[in-house]
Amino acid sequence: MEIGKKKRGRPRKPEDTIKFWQFARAGHVMCAFDEVRGRGNKHSVAVRDIVDLLKQRNPEMPICQTEVRRILAAWRPRNAGTILRFERKIPTEQDIKRHYWIWEQEAALQGKKGLRLEVPTNHELTRPIALLTIRFAERPNYPRHNGKTE
Repeated sequence: MEIGKKKRGRPRKPEDTIKFWQFARAGHVMCAFDEVRGRGNKHSVAVRDIVDLLKQRNPEMPICQTEVRRILAAWRPRNAGTILRFERKIPTEQDIKRHYWIWEQEAALQGKKGLRLEVPTNHELTRPIALLTIRFAERPNYPRHNGKTE
């Protein structure tokens, strides 16, 4: 192939990559799954509840039961020992003030470089927000709802 000559056809997608919004959606699904299964719901009920919960929290997010099952199969296979565990955290007032201070410092730094960064107003910081934390953890074992007790 000649140097500088473009390949014909559709450009190939980089392998083993996903878009950020898909990763964030997967995190929300796994976090909700742990919340719902932690309450003792069966897997099939949990999948339905996850869809309802995520549509309530973020109506713009495209999600369905099939996609929830795909995400769980990809990110939490049955034979996995260690998984990425996503946990939802409601920030305290001190956390919000710290984040606001960081935004102000970043905006000041960007201003020195001639760039403009929007700092959220206090009104935007008072709306309900949640943080997702990510960590490596053992895959949780949710026992069967109707399993034998020995």
